[in-house]
Amino acid sequence: MTSFRKKAVTKPIRGTRTSPHTAQVITSSGNPYLDVVIGGGLPMSSICLIEEDRFMTHAKVLAKYFLAEGVLSKQEIFLGSLDDIPAEMLRRLPKPLTELETEVEQREDREQGAGGGGAENGLRIAWRYNDLPLVNSEHAQAKIGHHFNLMEQMDSMMLYYANTTMWDDSHKEPLWDIVIAEEFSKSSSPTTEKQPAEDAPPIPGEETTPQEKAPPQEEGSASNNNNNNNNNNSSSVTSSTKTGSQESQSQVFHNPRYAGLLNDIQHLLRDESFVAGTKKNLCRVCLTSLGSPLWYDEHFGEDLIKFLTLLMASVRNCNAVCLITMPMHLIAKYDASLVPKIRQLVDYAIELESFAGSERETHPAFKEYSGLLHLHKMSALNTLAVHMPDTTDLAFKLRRKKFVIEKFHLPPELQESPAAKPDSCISGLLSNSSATASLDF
Repeated sequence: MTSFRKKAVTKPIRGTRTSPHTAQVITSSGNPYLDVVIGGGLPMSSICLIEEDRFMTHAKVLAKYFLAEGVLSKQEIFLGSLDDIPAEMLRRLPKPLTELETEVEQREDREQGAGGGGAENGLRIAWRYNDLPLVNSEHAQAKIGHHFNLMEQMDSMMLYYANTTMWDDSHKEPLWDIVIAEEFSKSSSPTTEKQPAEDAPPIPGEETTPQEKAPPQEEGSASNNNNNNNNNNSSSVTSSTKTGSQESQSQVFHNPRYAGLLNDIQHLLRDESFVAGTKKNLCRVCLTSLGSPLWYDEHFGEDLIKFLTLLMASVRNCNAVCLITMPMHLIAKYDASLVPKIRQLVDYAIELESFAGSERETHPAFKEYSGLLHLHKMSALNTLAVHMPDTTDLAFKLRRKKFVIEKFHLPPELQESPAAKPDSCISGLLSNSSATASLDF
């Protein structure tokens, strides 16, 4: 008799892998360049905040990457927004590239990182950057995630078979109350011409208990009466549980939209396939333009902080990952004290600072970029140390077919030009309102 036992290898969730840096289970954000910056992907049960630029264009692109990756990985998708039409946003997801197209794109990235950009002297950037990749060496060997073409849209058949749930505050009555009402009507006796008012389906927002609801009494055997009593009691218990949770959350929030959105998210995450440790499936929750002026009321700041707190508690207890885009520049004008509180309630806080409409758009130091990317927070979730990129001086480009994140560098002609600004001016342009950055060349 031997003590040898064959190790049972559990199959990972679709679209996930174990990070070599932190041993976390991670999934792709949809953009391979962003994955490299945050350490390979988003950890499971994490919340990533993308702070929108002033024109709210680049953050929506990252949200489309996030959703498109979920469709290709056959993961559950929840999309909620008041500013955008969820169905229209899903129809405009980028088209995935084939394996051959992906290899060609990666080869072009390596050539550009090596300095071959078609310039007159054979150098696209300064000579000291010739041997540096775009972000780091892991970019070329991405094990998860896909590449997408922003110029083309995803096939409609792929979207047809995708498991998606959309929320835009258009449904006033929750879906489970409609299902309960249908089941109640089916379980009622067909011979009854008119039921009393007590047997009507439960109204959302009203408390019902099994003792308050009496089943219809008709002449028949005692066994039929007992079955009717059991069916009616079970349906009333289910409805009272749902309405009770809705009432409790409606009492937490002053704005009913937060309660409706959180109810739909929690109802989806209660599915057994998303239970932590089951390794069945992963749910992607995407909320775009949360905290926009459409959410404003007298208790905007209080409700927003409560919503993010309850959302984090819900995502932590299941196989899910959440991406939120917020117009932080508008929230800062409403109440500047909300900005650090919001960043405290997320795991990753990434700001996109666009050059559009500013003096940097025409400045020679930034002519190759669309904006700067600021890392405000990177949490160590279920690990001792957090992954940090090689540099935090990052910039992004919105090209025709893809969204690229690179290490920021100055063009070589900027330092040779006699009319160039001093280094203090360049560092001043790079500095953010909340933090300062200095580059050492």
